[in-house]
Amino acid sequence: GSLSSSGGLEGVPFVKTTMTFQRHDTIFEEALASGSAPMLDEPSGKAYIHNPSSGLGPKEAIKARFCPRILTGQPANDEDATLLPGVMGTKPDGKYVGNIRLEAIVRNTVNRSTSNLDIIDNCCDATSVYDVVAGVNPRIEGYFELEHYLNPQTNPTGGKIPVTVPAIDTATGQRMGSFLLLLRVKTPQVQIPLGNQSRIGEPLPPASSGLLSVVGMDAITDELGVCPYFDYDPPCTQNSVQDTSAAGIRRRQVATMGSFLTPQFLRYQADVVRNDAALELANRHDEYNKSIVSGLSSETDFDDEPNVELFKRRNPKPFRPSNSRGDALLAGIGFNVHVQSLALNILQPDQSAIPAAICHSVTHGAPADHARGFGIQGNDGSRTFESVAEANAARGGLRRLEAKRAGIARELETYLSSLINSVGEYFKSRAQTAAVMQQAGLRPTRHVAPNISSISFYRSKTTECAQRLQALSWEIAVRRGNCFSQALGIAVTSYLTSISDGGPGWRGYANTWLRHGYLITFEGLLSAVGKELGMIEDASVAVEMLRMVHVVLVPDDGVSGTVNKNESSCRRIPVPHSPYVRWVHLAHLSKKGSGSKSMYRLEIGLNQSYYQSRVPEPLKGGAAVRFFPVLYQMGVDIRQWGVNAGRNVTSQIKERNKVGGVPSAELGDNSDAATEASSDFNGCGLIDDGDDDDEGGVADNEILMALNVEGFRKMNAYAHSVFPTTAGVTAATSPIAAFYPSEHAQLQPLPPHPILSSLSEAIKTSAGKMEHGVLDKSATACQRMGGGSTVFCKSGKDRTAMQVTFKQAQ
Repeated sequence: GSLSSSGGLEGVPFVKTTMTFQRHDTIFEEALASGSAPMLDEPSGKAYIHNPSSGLGPKEAIKARFCPRILTGQPANDEDATLLPGVMGTKPDGKYVGNIRLEAIVRNTVNRSTSNLDIIDNCCDATSVYDVVAGVNPRIEGYFELEHYLNPQTNPTGGKIPVTVPAIDTATGQRMGSFLLLLRVKTPQVQIPLGNQSRIGEPLPPASSGLLSVVGMDAITDELGVCPYFDYDPPCTQNSVQDTSAAGIRRRQVATMGSFLTPQFLRYQADVVRNDAALELANRHDEYNKSIVSGLSSETDFDDEPNVELFKRRNPKPFRPSNSRGDALLAGIGFNVHVQSLALNILQPDQSAIPAAICHSVTHGAPADHARGFGIQGNDGSRTFESVAEANAARGGLRRLEAKRAGIARELETYLSSLINSVGEYFKSRAQTAAVMQQAGLRPTRHVAPNISSISFYRSKTTECAQRLQALSWEIAVRRGNCFSQALGIAVTSYLTSISDGGPGWRGYANTWLRHGYLITFEGLLSAVGKELGMIEDASVAVEMLRMVHVVLVPDDGVSGTVNKNESSCRRIPVPHSPYVRWVHLAHLSKKGSGSKSMYRLEIGLNQSYYQSRVPEPLKGGAAVRFFPVLYQMGVDIRQWGVNAGRNVTSQIKERNKVGGVPSAELGDNSDAATEASSDFNGCGLIDDGDDDDEGGVADNEILMALNVEGFRKMNAYAHSVFPTTAGVTAATSPIAAFYPSEHAQLQPLPPHPILSSLSEAIKTSAGKMEHGVLDKSATACQRMGGGSTVFCKSGKDRTAMQVTFKQAQ
């Protein structure tokens, strides 16, 4: 068509035209604009552009404004982006922006007025003005690269400049005309860093040394190759290319697909979720620091609650009461931790006392993140439930959250596979077009248009799963940190108790600990319903994390500890309130990104005289003892009885109190238990343990059995190592028991060790009932193997008191 004498577009055909942008780190294009552009001959096109008759300046048909990111190709700067294969080194100035692709479908031309579409961001204008084509062809394409226009010399005035883009017939490879654009580029004034420096001039800390790895979590997205690299470091390009395994090929395929986390998600995670967590940890550090400094000097007092009774205080102190378990400030400290010691001596007239027996027990509240609660609330404040049962269940225990994380990871892998297959099919369908372009001498391009429905669907689902996985992973990491910190303090208490007078450390077990680890059994008394189910799920993971820790007892060398938060070197944290423990130091031994293989070394500085006289010889000289943690769990309260009976007993008792009693037929064979449970016990007793709790919730009848079977499998392996049953094999030559649960699952099942035969039978018969023998027999076996044990319930009061009294009586 051609312009009329008045400069109008009467009789000029229009074609549907789209404008897309492709970054150099992804095969996927992003839509910029679409609309109708006029088809004009070249003279008319120039007249249309300059619009001399109206005097209004340049005129556009399709318009877009966007702000592309400038990549450098260096991992230190592009930590969340990797250039596509073959792109690196193609730009002389080392700046990579991307390509604009224009596509016109000429089959259905229409005569109508111009249609403009504006997409506003902040820095780049690209405008398709007209198409010059000859003949009728279904698809016309044009490409141009933006890097050339970053140079200010290309456009010294800063205004819009015309850019002519060859319009190529995708069927024949012939040039059919030109796309004419007006382009204006504004580059940022900030200097783009080159080299191993961050955008603020500081070295970038490795992402793989972040919180996920510190708390022993593997970055699942690392294995799948999903970008951006949020919690792990970019892979070495050379190593990635050399990896010819199926997993390596898959990672390279996924790496060509760019980011699967949206900018909005990244901003929210960084500026809100993770920033809030960092501020909370920083505040916790400052408050703990104040408490330590206050305890070191009588002249310094940071006591914010001088008129509050000790057991009610909320600031960090050597002892944390159970009624503070909901305080976020104290979330990393075990609460209501006590050492119960009972020594029996034989007294005879005119003779010295003869030691007969000694019993050490550690009691405490559940090592769970009570402050964060036991809900499934997401980062955005919304709640989503897959079923009514899930909505009523105890939600938020680590065991359940980690199972959910694994499920999302499997879902992500499935969508990634479908996306890879869809992209493969798309490239097969474009093989002929690519061959035509190559025969025509044109540079081949590898892109995926944004309007391919199957690819768009799987890409959207993959992004959704990746974001859910990232958000949940961070929630789990924070929770693991709080629970692990509590469990570690409790385990150290048990270990130090075991080297006290009469402890197993003085009965020949120190050498066993050095080779096979310090066996520590956690005896849980929580019911598998309501909030306590969430506590069980937290505690099970926290106890398992103790396998990462080696403990070393060292004599205090008199070097003062420091609590200066600006110290980047190894620091000793003073322990101001202990007559024997001077300081502690926890060092991360593993290389960055070790994840589930992370290891810690906990050094405990002891008073010189105490170290020389009270530490067994095998544990001196820097000897490291690794924790071998085992958890057994058995609910022993009325709620657990209700779970086993298959009905909500609390509701029955309340109804009985209202109407004067429940018919005996309704109670069945358990009427005596229900009658006993309905006793008041001054408002607490068996029903609520003296604490507020939820009455509802769906019970998990399987978790107790699962945990006890897992605990038995680990303890059985330990028993076969410490007391081998094979002829000629001793504890010094027997294989060391596996510390990781996954290793136990892969090993050939061992027959129950003779020491554990009664425990094995107790676990087998415990399904669906309160079998206290599981706890009793596990504690007995642990004692026989020279280990230490702890007892816990929700708050570490009533149920733990009954259990420890029973143990002392034995």
